[in-house]
Amino acid sequence: MKPKRTLSQRISWWWNTRIRSLWTVKLPAAKQARDAAPSLAFKNNGTALPASSTQTVTAILTVYKRSEYLSAQIEALRNQSTPPSEIWVWCNSSDQTIEDFSAIADRVVVSNTNWKFWGRFALANMVRTQYVCLFDDDVLPQTDWIKNCLDTIASGTRGILGGSGVILPAEGGYSSKHKVGWNGHHYNEPTQVDLVGHAWFFDKQLLRYMWEEAPYSWENGEDIHFSAMALKHGGIGTYVPPHPENNQSLWSCRPDFGKAVGRTSTATFKSEGHHNVRDEIVDAARAGGWEIVADREL
Repeated sequence: MKPKRTLSQRISWWWNTRIRSLWTVKLPAAKQARDAAPSLAFKNNGTALPASSTQTVTAILTVYKRSEYLSAQIEALRNQSTPPSEIWVWCNSSDQTIEDFSAIADRVVVSNTNWKFWGRFALANMVRTQYVCLFDDDVLPQTDWIKNCLDTIASGTRGILGGSGVILPAEGGYSSKHKVGWNGHHYNEPTQVDLVGHAWFFDKQLLRYMWEEAPYSWENGEDIHFSAMALKHGGIGTYVPPHPENNQSLWSCRPDFGKAVGRTSTATFKSEGHHNVRDEIVDAARAGGWEIVADREL
């Protein structure tokens, strides 16, 4: 039975929620709004999110300290023979002022935290398209890259696709000496590798494997972790689509761009401890059940 309030209780409730709250809740909030710093304003606001769709692609770019190359990346995506439905930009916090990219991108997310390599993968869960393609900030895709990925999947190669693949050594640790893709061996057919970087293309549903286990390190190794988790928990392999020597339109990156931008002082591989932690991530993943290509070939 619903308890009955006395008249004095009802009056007290009305006073506290309707009258007293003006001083305890609304006026303090109004003062806070009046004294707040100017808000971040975008030239363009994102449109309403579309309904979920199949055979469509969302591209996600990341801004950290090399935003001067973003417009070239967006132009390259707009000029794809199979362009993405939308282009999103994820902006990590850094010591540089973040520009307003809303005039050239469909959606922009700005963070006051440096989520390193992981934020873009978390954001990818929000896309409404079937496929997601992500790019490092030193990659400029050639005109048929997205089409190349879709054709690779249509031909029966289901998995995580990428532009720069690595086949790891059997003896352990991380080494990128055996590369496949734009900056490695150029094959005319899809090639299975242990992990991919620089550019990723995959069905959004595969993202669930990214979060099956906590990463060994949040500082590095998102490429290793994604491929290891997908293979371990879903039997999903990682592949590099064709990068034929005589048809660079299919490539994931224009070589002169990738080599020039990838060697700037902000490049991750130049940071202290980068290689050591990647050794540890690979060894921990293998100890946890990840079978690399070399293991399966024994």
